[in-house]
Amino acid sequence: MLDNRESQVRWSYFSTFSTAGMQLLAAATITRFLQPKDFGLAAMAMVCYGLTGYFTQLGMGRAIVQKPGLTPGNIRAAFTLSLATGLGGFIIACALSPLLAVYYKEPRLTWVLIVFSLNLIFQSLSMVSGGLLRREFRIRDQAICDFIGYVISTFALGLPMAIKGYGVWALVVSNVSMPLIVAVAYFIARPHSVLPTFHRASYRHITAFGSKATFVTAVEALGGSIDTLMLGRLVSPAALGLYNRSLTLSVMPVFNLSLGLSRVFHPAIARAAENALSECKRMLQTTELQLMAIIIPTCVGAAIAARTIVPAVFGRQWAGAIPVYQALCIVAALDATFHLPGIQLEVLSLFRRKTYIQVSFVLSWVLTILMTARYGITVVALARVALEVIRTLFIHALSARSLHASLWSLVRTWLPGIGCSAVVGAVIYVLQTSFAHAHGVRLGLQLLLLVLAGLLTAVLTYRVVYRSSVYDPWIRLFHQRAVVVE
Repeated sequence: MLDNRESQVRWSYFSTFSTAGMQLLAAATITRFLQPKDFGLAAMAMVCYGLTGYFTQLGMGRAIVQKPGLTPGNIRAAFTLSLATGLGGFIIACALSPLLAVYYKEPRLTWVLIVFSLNLIFQSLSMVSGGLLRREFRIRDQAICDFIGYVISTFALGLPMAIKGYGVWALVVSNVSMPLIVAVAYFIARPHSVLPTFHRASYRHITAFGSKATFVTAVEALGGSIDTLMLGRLVSPAALGLYNRSLTLSVMPVFNLSLGLSRVFHPAIARAAENALSECKRMLQTTELQLMAIIIPTCVGAAIAARTIVPAVFGRQWAGAIPVYQALCIVAALDATFHLPGIQLEVLSLFRRKTYIQVSFVLSWVLTILMTARYGITVVALARVALEVIRTLFIHALSARSLHASLWSLVRTWLPGIGCSAVVGAVIYVLQTSFAHAHGVRLGLQLLLLVLAGLLTAVLTYRVVYRSSVYDPWIRLFHQRAVVVE
């Protein structure tokens, strides 16, 4: 007897919501003890080691999830490759760190990047165990491991160091310790052989699928990181810190919401692809409707409430980030629409055209940054919105074509979310405007009232207008009664 898919989504969202809540709490605490330049320096290091990691880790976790008929030899091959490439990535990052410090004109970056790059080794240790947990739909175990890793790394290590004045090193220790803790927890939850294998056949599918997935993901990561990579050279560390904090505050909660469904969506659609394209299409439409019903109202409401959110979370000294955050909230919503069709295309091994879209986006984004950076980070953020609209439509057109469907059949799944966001946005705007004329209402209380008002408005809107398509499925999903299937 196995928990059905709805039970797994519940556990995935337990991890998602708990992590999102902790990220908000961490942002509201650690940020107050650090300066924008600390986050700017950390952003430079994270983007440098992150890009190295995407090019060296070979997508082992996704290959484990996707492969039909996985064998013990495949598992050993995946772990061997993952660890070898993680070590290789660490060595490359260390060798490049002095050059990157010169590029950014920031001498402190060398050692910060070297320590950050330990993540490449720690992440490689968790790839296979994490992939096996997702493949076996053990989302509950994975959620618990992620929760433990985040709590210890952020609140037991990072926050105390920030309070004691360690500056950027508080961020370094927090970010490096988390993948190590998670790797240990994953292995305890799903142990596997760590002995290397030299049997060529065991590597064949793992490397074929993993290398393609890695290349596409690396290009996607480059598109998502090129702004930090270039702005670190074109603007001051303080300006980069404002941009990075705005990007994190807007994108990370949405990313976690997307992750809650995609953790289950990936192995589920991989199994569905073994049956029929019609099943893949139905699963993609249903999942994207449910995801965007949450994402779009969340992002629109956050953009409208930015004048309260930014000073309430980061402090009033971060007021310059408000317009940047508003634009990046829209970017976050558009980026979320990319995840599910991207996974579907990977499952069908349709990498080439997806790669064309991503490469075109990266090149366009590079040119856009070069043309707009002189006008400030707000203009850069607005330019990214325009590019994200184009990329989103292209990836959905490609997904629809692969499923023998129309573009409209996928895009129309956003309509409930768009309709709800109009109502939520109007309520938040009226309420926030009233706060501007009220004196003595603390920012924290204002933010709490805005969140509750937005949540209540969304629930009522879906219950009244979109009950059968949105409200009832979510009620069934989070119903407390345990459901099992044969």
